[in-house]
Amino acid sequence: MADEQQIDTAETEEARTRLARRGRISPVYFTIALLVVVGLLFFLGNRNFLSLYNLNTIISFSAILLMVALGQMCAILVGGIDLSVGGSVSFISVVFILLIEPLGFLAYPVCLLIGVVVGYINGTILTRIRIPSFIATLATGGILTSLAYLVSPRPVNLSPALYDVVDTVVNGKLLTVSNVLYLGFAVLVIYYVILRFTSTGRNIFYVGSNIKMSWMSGISITRTRNIAFVLSGLGAAITGLLISSVRYGGDPMVGNAYVLNSIAAVVVGGTALTGGAGGVINTIFGAIFMSMLDNGMNVVGINQYFQQAILGAMVIVCVTLTFDRSKTPVVK
Repeated sequence: MADEQQIDTAETEEARTRLARRGRISPVYFTIALLVVVGLLFFLGNRNFLSLYNLNTIISFSAILLMVALGQMCAILVGGIDLSVGGSVSFISVVFILLIEPLGFLAYPVCLLIGVVVGYINGTILTRIRIPSFIATLATGGILTSLAYLVSPRPVNLSPALYDVVDTVVNGKLLTVSNVLYLGFAVLVIYYVILRFTSTGRNIFYVGSNIKMSWMSGISITRTRNIAFVLSGLGAAITGLLISSVRYGGDPMVGNAYVLNSIAAVVVGGTALTGGAGGVINTIFGAIFMSMLDNGMNVVGINQYFQQAILGAMVIVCVTLTFDRSKTPVVK
């Protein structure tokens, strides 16, 4: 009799949890609402905010941020975090420019491979050595930043004779639309397909949602986490390529801002830091919001020393609205 009562109680609690989740407003709607409200405030501050030129600028910067944010999203979905993305972006930014002269167009796949290897190393440290991803990626990020400075202690510019290599792939236009947007859309589709229509993508959500039940179901936790961090490394590599191509040069410091911005874009979009909830659509709106916020603060003339405080405040507000406390009974 006692066992039956326990089973009934468990089923009742599970049913309540399902109903509560159904009743919750999707976090991405909060992001869209913030996007509209903050955009309206910027427009009232400066009417040029909604000019075609400025909107194109926001979208272009969103596409670049989206690449690293999509990778960061994969690491967060499995319950981890990747703090090495900044170092990866900086390192690949410098290495790519230096490799163009000897390798030409082959510099692209070589740098992408570097990003994949970095992601695999991060995943291996997490799963094999069992060091938390926060510490593991913080360490590898520091190593990569140091390597970037060793390769080139100061910004390095691409020779004008080699501009054709980056103009053909990144800086060109097709039907008056920048190649950056086409590349961003292509990468977005790849990540969406992987997460939505493959068993690996579903496993990433399962592991982030409940790692113990995933293991009991026969899912390879090690393989799934490794793939998630490989995808994160790939996203950082693509971002490094795009930034150095747009700037016609590499910079060992260029990736510093992308650690916080990539995490913020993922979280602001509504992907849960606890893992297992969120996705590509959420991250798209998060990246647009972060790019709009950065652009808008400059357009309306907010002091640059105050902008970081506003960014931090917005992250706190968005996490407050989107954080799923039902998955974390104790907040540490």
